[in-house]
Amino acid sequence: MHIDKHEILSLMINQLRADLSVCEQAVKIARDTATHADAQGSSRYETMGLEASYLAQGQGLRLLEVERSLAYFMQLKLPASTGSIGLSSLIVLRDEQGDEQLLWLAADAGGMKIQYADTTITVITPKSPLGAALIGKAAGDELDISIAGVERYYEVCTVY
Repeated sequence: MHIDKHEILSLMINQLRADLSVCEQAVKIARDTATHADAQGSSRYETMGLEASYLAQGQGLRLLEVERSLAYFMQLKLPASTGSIGLSSLIVLRDEQGDEQLLWLAADAGGMKIQYADTTITVITPKSPLGAALIGKAAGDELDISIAGVERYYEVCTVY
């Protein structure tokens, strides 16, 4: 399969823009709900307004996260591949069952998934156990790592 990292980066930016739009709508709805007259209870036991304000606060934090991730990817310059894994590396990783996955190592947006051709690419960060273990590895390297208390074995197949 031919890999075009610039196209993948564009797909990530588009995904984040779509997420941003959804978050902005969710924040607006949550704020409108929290401040609507029907949400204000007639006694201290009616907490719909308070609950709606907590929801609005959570949605606001999510919006900030997506804005930060979008800013990160929009300013990202793709370095030439050095062969070893670092930020902006695209990694083909094979587990002990022979299943392969594509991972993009980034400083932000961990857990985001995008579709590229027939494949799902998952963004991971160096803050995750797998991301931290991959830093500096190269094609052909193997690693054993404990994730959520389960020992896992991986082989780095390709680094782009």
